[in-house]
Amino acid sequence: MRSLCLLLLALFAPLAAQAASNPYQKIENCRWKADRWDDGDSFHVTLTDGNELILRLYFVDTCEEEKKYADRIRDQGAYFGIGEEETKALGRAATVFTRDALAKPFTVWMRWHKALGRSKQDRWYAMIITADGKDLAQELVRNGLARIYGTRTVLWDGRTSKQYNDRLAELEAEAKREKIGGWR
Repeated sequence: MRSLCLLLLALFAPLAAQAASNPYQKIENCRWKADRWDDGDSFHVTLTDGNELILRLYFVDTCEEEKKYADRIRDQGAYFGIGEEETKALGRAATVFTRDALAKPFTVWMRWHKALGRSKQDRWYAMIITADGKDLAQELVRNGLARIYGTRTVLWDGRTSKQYNDRLAELEAEAKREKIGGWR
């Protein structure tokens, strides 16, 4: 019996270590689901099993569209150096961009960490890889539709949040130089 336990431990210890070092779950073939409260960085998705989730992107923040979030609109507008109406328009553009980017089935990487915010419904932090292999958060920043914002976490592929944020900063600098999106 002891030798069987040792054999099982030897077989499964590497798998357990791998799972502990990479707590992300990869969920493929997800679909965007239209909802009144979707925006560029927080949206509803349907999984292949029919379950629905609300996801919030790690590392970025898109502008609000609703006047009731006036404090956030001021803060987001200040980041881009634009006024309230331009900020809300930028939020609408980010929502359309995300909807279009997620028109085909996409991949979600998540750790089942609840996203912070004012929503009364559970939202989960996630990273999204589009059907054409692009990172949605990076594409939002590259197109001047999101600010760099968020939490620290190690990514599913081993990169640190610093490495990821450094890449976002490069993309943001390019968008600023090219005066794309909110960077006019």
